[in-house]
Amino acid sequence: MNRMPNTFLIGAPKSGTTALASWLAAHPQVCFSSRKEPGYFARDFPPHADIQAHFDPDRYRALFTPEPQHRVIAEGSTNYLLSADAVPAILALNPNARFIVSLRNPLELAPALHMQQCYMLNEDQADFADAWRLQVPRARGEQIPAGCRQPRFLQYAAFARTGEQIERLLRLVPRSSVHIIRFDALRADPGAVYRQTLAFLGLDDDGRNDFPVVNGAHRRRYPDLARLLLNPPALLRAPLWRLRKTLRSARLPLVEALRERQRQDMVREPLSPALRAELARHFADDIRLLERLLGWDLSDWLQAEPTRPSTSPRLIDQRIGA
Repeated sequence: MNRMPNTFLIGAPKSGTTALASWLAAHPQVCFSSRKEPGYFARDFPPHADIQAHFDPDRYRALFTPEPQHRVIAEGSTNYLLSADAVPAILALNPNARFIVSLRNPLELAPALHMQQCYMLNEDQADFADAWRLQVPRARGEQIPAGCRQPRFLQYAAFARTGEQIERLLRLVPRSSVHIIRFDALRADPGAVYRQTLAFLGLDDDGRNDFPVVNGAHRRRYPDLARLLLNPPALLRAPLWRLRKTLRSARLPLVEALRERQRQDMVREPLSPALRAELARHFADDIRLLERLLGWDLSDWLQAEPTRPSTSPRLIDQRIGA
């Protein structure tokens, strides 16, 4: 049986993709990659040192173990939406590939990306405002944090300008092959969005009615331990990375429990009115582009204060991909 995927959950990052991937992976008609984000087709992104599937076709195929009942073989690399190389490479392999995208207000997305980079120890500026203003010098290779493995991920504006990314995607892929989700809707009614996604994929409704918290806002409980494991001294780097790779593959219960213990839920501080206004000015043209492309009304994304569904904001933020 073909072990290459036919469906790609390509972004945007911090927009509920981890939740959606976990729900799809549990569907009996879906084979999801054993690693959610292999990044195989994003040749313009440097590979993570511990992701051995990157650029290796045999190791990439090994991430998928499809069975006859699986109608969908999928993976979920969220850098594919920004990558200029990924979608053309996917289409060269499979012209009938289908794509799923979740779009989030960039005024929320950019700070959420910053939170994730702090968690991954790529970012050394705890205050998003400081990190936002360092993007220009960092694009020149200046003021990159020591031990940062992915400097491109510090360009928060580039990742959050999803209008430009969707425009490029729709130039390459028929609209009928792209399912676009509004993160606000996923957050407010995950069941409805999940069933719409199943319909797009031609899958039976599996009756799921439980949509648990996945990848909400978080930080490191023990940051010094994380620094040792993620950014070890040069002499320890190779053996520690080999150990991490082995433990990740083995998924030992004790190791998984320790990983969960390291993660601590949090609620991000809201943007200051001045910074929110600055981001609104920066992203206004990109939001208007999305409106034209998709026929959506996104005027609420540019409001001075973020709008929320009727559920408690704290519960929403911890629910899906905050």
